Amino acid sequence: MSKPESRGPGRAPLPAARVNAFFHHLGRTGSVTVAANRAQLRRSTLYERRQDDEEFAERWARALDLGVERLQDNAMNRAMNGTPKPVWRNGQQVGSVRQYDNKLLQFLPRAHRPEVYGDKKQPTLPPLPFDLAQRLAAAQPRLEAHLAERAAREAAERRAEATKARQEGKQPHRQSKKDVSDKV
Repeated sequence: MSKPESRGPGRAPLPAARVNAFFHHLGRTGSVTVAANRAQLRRSTLYERRQDDEEFAERWARALDLGVERLQDNAMNRAMNGTPKPVWRNGQQVGSVRQYDNKLLQFLPRAHRPEVYGDKKQPTLPPLPFDLAQRLAAAQPRLEAHLAERAAREAAERRAEATKARQEGKQPHRQSKKDVSDKV
Protein backbone atom coordinates (compact mmCIF):
# COMPACT_ATOMS: atom_id res chain seq x y z
CA MET A 1 0.00 0.00 0.00
CA SER A 2 1.49 3.36 -0.98
CA LYS A 3 1.97 6.18 1.50
CA PRO A 4 -0.53 9.04 1.15
CA GLU A 5 0.65 12.41 -0.06
CA SER A 6 1.41 15.14 2.46
CA ARG A 7 -0.80 18.22 2.63
CA GLY A 8 0.99 21.49 3.31
CA PRO A 9 -0.24 24.95 4.29
CA GLY A 10 -3.31 26.04 2.36
CA ARG A 11 -4.16 22.40 1.91
CA ALA A 12 -7.27 21.23 0.16
CA PRO A 13 -9.98 19.66 2.29
CA LEU A 14 -9.72 15.95 2.88
CA PRO A 15 -11.71 13.90 0.35
CA ALA A 16 -15.02 12.87 1.91
CA ALA A 17 -14.70 9.29 0.64
CA ARG A 18 -11.32 8.87 2.37
CA VAL A 19 -12.59 10.44 5.59
CA ASN A 20 -15.59 8.09 5.55
CA ALA A 21 -13.26 5.16 4.90
CA PHE A 22 -11.07 6.26 7.83
CA PHE A 23 -14.03 6.32 10.23
CA HIS A 24 -15.29 2.98 8.89
CA HIS A 25 -11.94 1.30 9.50
CA LEU A 26 -11.48 3.05 12.86
CA GLY A 27 -14.84 1.65 13.96
CA ARG A 28 -13.86 -1.85 12.81
CA THR A 29 -10.29 -1.97 14.17
CA GLY A 30 -10.01 0.55 17.00
CA SER A 31 -6.60 1.50 15.57
CA VAL A 32 -5.94 4.99 14.21
CA THR A 33 -2.81 3.80 12.40
CA VAL A 34 -4.56 0.94 10.59
CA ALA A 35 -7.57 3.08 9.70
CA ALA A 36 -5.38 5.93 8.38
CA ASN A 37 -3.30 3.55 6.25
CA ARG A 38 -6.38 1.83 4.80
CA ALA A 39 -7.95 5.21 3.99
CA GLN A 40 -4.61 6.43 2.54
CA LEU A 41 -4.48 9.43 4.85
CA ARG A 42 -1.66 10.62 7.07
CA ARG A 43 -2.14 10.22 10.79
CA SER A 44 -0.68 13.68 11.45
CA THR A 45 -3.22 15.25 9.08
CA LEU A 46 -6.05 13.44 10.83
CA TYR A 47 -4.85 14.45 14.30
CA GLU A 48 -4.58 18.09 13.18
CA ARG A 49 -8.09 17.97 11.74
CA ARG A 50 -9.40 16.41 14.96
CA GLN A 51 -7.84 19.23 16.96
CA ASP A 52 -9.27 21.95 14.68
CA ASP A 53 -12.73 20.50 13.89
CA GLU A 54 -15.08 19.69 16.79
CA GLU A 55 -17.54 17.72 14.64
CA PHE A 56 -14.65 15.65 13.25
CA ALA A 57 -13.42 15.02 16.81
CA GLU A 58 -16.87 13.82 17.91
CA ARG A 59 -17.13 11.48 14.94
CA TRP A 60 -13.62 10.21 15.73
CA ALA A 61 -14.58 9.50 19.36
CA ARG A 62 -17.73 7.60 18.34
CA ALA A 63 -15.83 5.48 15.78
CA LEU A 64 -13.02 4.77 18.25
CA ASP A 65 -15.55 3.68 20.90
CA LEU A 66 -17.09 1.29 18.39
CA GLY A 67 -13.68 -0.11 17.56
CA VAL A 68 -12.81 -0.63 21.22
CA GLU A 69 -16.18 -2.31 21.84
CA ARG A 70 -15.51 -4.62 18.91
CA LEU A 71 -12.12 -5.51 20.38
CA GLN A 72 -13.82 -6.30 23.69
CA ASP A 73 -16.38 -8.46 21.90
CA ASN A 74 -13.62 -10.37 20.10
CA ALA A 75 -11.75 -10.86 23.37
CA MET A 76 -14.92 -12.13 25.05
CA ASN A 77 -15.56 -14.53 22.17
CA ARG A 78 -11.99 -15.90 22.32
CA ALA A 79 -12.23 -16.27 26.09
CA MET A 80 -15.62 -18.01 26.07
CA ASN A 81 -15.48 -20.03 22.84
CA GLY A 82 -11.74 -20.44 22.43
CA THR A 83 -9.82 -20.60 19.16
CA PRO A 84 -8.90 -23.69 17.15
CA LYS A 85 -5.31 -24.84 17.56
CA PRO A 86 -3.99 -27.33 15.01
CA VAL A 87 -2.60 -30.66 16.19
CA TRP A 88 0.36 -31.94 14.18
CA ARG A 89 1.86 -35.42 13.94
CA ASN A 90 4.77 -36.41 11.74
CA GLY A 91 4.62 -33.08 9.97
CA GLN A 92 0.92 -33.35 9.05
CA GLN A 93 -2.10 -31.80 10.66
CA VAL A 94 -4.22 -34.57 12.14
CA GLY A 95 -6.85 -32.45 13.83
CA SER A 96 -7.41 -29.48 16.06
CA VAL A 97 -8.28 -28.67 19.63
CA ARG A 98 -10.06 -25.66 21.03
CA GLN A 99 -7.77 -23.47 23.13
CA TYR A 100 -9.26 -21.06 25.66
CA ASP A 101 -7.46 -17.93 26.74
CA ASN A 102 -7.36 -18.02 30.53
CA LYS A 103 -5.73 -14.60 30.80
CA LEU A 104 -8.67 -13.07 28.96
CA LEU A 105 -11.03 -14.97 31.25
CA GLN A 106 -9.29 -13.34 34.23
CA PHE A 107 -9.07 -9.89 32.68
CA LEU A 108 -12.61 -9.43 31.38
CA PRO A 109 -14.46 -9.78 34.71
CA ARG A 110 -11.94 -7.43 36.33
CA ALA A 111 -12.53 -4.86 33.59
CA HIS A 112 -16.33 -5.07 33.74
CA ARG A 113 -16.85 -5.58 37.48
CA PRO A 114 -13.81 -4.22 39.31
CA GLU A 115 -15.76 -3.93 42.58
CA VAL A 116 -16.23 -7.73 42.62
CA TYR A 117 -13.21 -9.11 40.71
CA GLY A 118 -10.72 -6.26 41.07
CA ASP A 119 -7.86 -5.98 43.48
CA LYS A 120 -9.15 -6.08 47.02
CA LYS A 121 -6.46 -3.78 48.39
CA GLN A 122 -6.47 -0.25 47.15
CA PRO A 123 -3.04 1.30 47.59
CA THR A 124 -3.30 4.20 50.00
CA LEU A 125 -0.68 6.46 51.44
CA PRO A 126 -0.38 6.43 55.22
CA PRO A 127 -1.51 9.65 56.87
CA LEU A 128 1.21 12.01 57.94
CA PRO A 129 1.89 11.90 61.69
CA PHE A 130 1.62 15.68 62.01
CA ASP A 131 1.64 18.77 59.95
CA LEU A 132 5.00 19.87 58.54
CA ALA A 133 4.50 23.47 59.63
CA GLN A 134 3.88 22.32 63.20
CA ARG A 135 7.03 20.19 63.11
CA LEU A 136 9.11 23.13 61.88
CA ALA A 137 7.65 25.47 64.49
CA ALA A 138 8.42 22.96 67.26
CA ALA A 139 11.97 22.46 65.97
CA GLN A 140 12.85 26.17 65.93
CA PRO A 141 13.31 26.61 69.73
CA ARG A 142 15.33 23.37 69.90
CA LEU A 143 17.59 24.64 67.12
CA GLU A 144 18.11 28.00 68.84
CA ALA A 145 18.92 26.29 72.17
CA HIS A 146 21.38 23.97 70.44
CA LEU A 147 23.13 26.86 68.67
CA ALA A 148 23.37 28.89 71.91
CA GLU A 149 24.78 25.88 73.80
CA ARG A 150 27.33 25.25 71.07
CA ALA A 151 28.42 28.91 71.04
CA ALA A 152 28.81 28.90 74.85
CA ARG A 153 30.82 25.66 74.73
CA GLU A 154 33.13 27.03 72.00
CA ALA A 155 33.66 30.29 73.95
CA ALA A 156 34.50 28.33 77.11
CA GLU A 157 36.97 26.18 75.14
CA ARG A 158 38.65 29.33 73.72
CA ARG A 159 38.96 30.88 77.22
CA ALA A 160 40.40 27.64 78.58
CA GLU A 161 42.96 27.45 75.77
CA ALA A 162 43.93 31.10 76.26
CA THR A 163 44.34 30.61 80.02
CA LYS A 164 46.43 27.49 79.51
CA ALA A 165 48.64 29.23 76.96
CA ARG A 166 49.21 32.18 79.29
CA GLN A 167 50.08 29.86 82.14
CA GLU A 168 52.63 28.06 79.98
CA GLY A 169 54.01 31.37 78.78
CA LYS A 170 53.44 30.63 75.14
CA GLN A 171 51.18 33.53 74.36
CA PRO A 172 52.48 37.09 74.83
CA HIS A 173 50.28 39.61 76.53
CA ARG A 174 48.08 41.63 74.27
CA GLN A 175 49.59 44.82 73.02
CA SER A 176 47.89 48.01 73.93
CA LYS A 177 46.90 50.57 71.35
CA LYS A 178 49.75 52.77 72.51
CA ASP A 179 52.32 50.00 71.90
CA VAL A 180 50.92 49.36 68.41
CA SER A 181 50.98 53.09 67.50
CA ASP A 182 54.58 53.47 68.69
CA LYS A 183 55.75 50.76 66.29
CA VAL A 184 54.11 52.38 63.28
